[in-house]
Amino acid sequence: MKGYGLDLTDRKLLYELDLNSRASYKELATKLRIAKETVRFRVTRLVQKRYIKNFITTMNTSFLNQFYYKLFYKFYRTSPAIDQKIVSYIQNHKSVAYFASTEGRYDLLFLILSKDMGDLYRFLVPFREEFGEYILEQQILTMPSVHRFNFRFFHETGKLLHTEYPLELKEPDIDGLDYAIIEALAKNARMSLLDLAKLTDSETNVIKYRIRKLKEKKILGSHVLDINFDAFGVEQFQVDFSLKNHSIIEKIINYAAQNPKATFATVTLGKYDLALEFAVHNIKELRGILNDIKEKFSDSITDHDVFILYEHSINWFPSGRGKLEN
Repeated sequence: MKGYGLDLTDRKLLYELDLNSRASYKELATKLRIAKETVRFRVTRLVQKRYIKNFITTMNTSFLNQFYYKLFYKFYRTSPAIDQKIVSYIQNHKSVAYFASTEGRYDLLFLILSKDMGDLYRFLVPFREEFGEYILEQQILTMPSVHRFNFRFFHETGKLLHTEYPLELKEPDIDGLDYAIIEALAKNARMSLLDLAKLTDSETNVIKYRIRKLKEKKILGSHVLDINFDAFGVEQFQVDFSLKNHSIIEKIINYAAQNPKATFATVTLGKYDLALEFAVHNIKELRGILNDIKEKFSDSITDHDVFILYEHSINWFPSGRGKLEN
């Protein structure tokens, strides 16, 4: 990564921040064995140079009694102005948790956080009324589970942290303050206790206690990085597989997770059964990984589609979702 302005210390720092982006400068300094002010300077520089877009928090949304729908869209007869209008509409929608343009079979891919079919309906009907004449194809998949692998492509000797967010839906026993904390940390994992207290008109000791309880309830997930893949000279690919049966999915996920270029796996119900995401330098590198997986599981894979992802936004718990529970 030297050609991209990153030395070994930067790469180790990025690795540690993706394990816990809420870690204090002091904690990071201890792990890297450098001065706290050096850590502060390097983190600030990584943000300024757009290696890091944001510090975010993942959520076990199933323990908030909510889940994701995954939507693919292919459009036709659009203009650049219409394309931008579509992007803005999706990006600003209160239920969209992840949004990317794609190269491949479809043009756009995004996730809608939902409590029930009604949430999906409330997106689909207005969206089709606004842009239905441009929609060529639409695919809707339900996501039973999500697997995140910590970013290791910039520090391949780092250990794997495989985090799974399962389907098991639970009605949470939390209040409006908890939801305010969840929404704030989803957008900024490094927000201080003091700033959280000011935002929620509360006390720092109360915020600290609430965060601890949310972690104990496994509602708050990991504090991680939202990174600019272009800055690292890599492209983000998603490969969606159709499989003969779901029984092989866990084996494929665990096998793919061992590759330091793997970043995500999502289990889906619908057109595809499994999606794997990789951060690689080019399609040739992806092809090598993909050929290895296909050879290993040739009896189970019936088809696949490859997409290049260009992320627009990530917020695993979009603002306003807590209001559904109050």
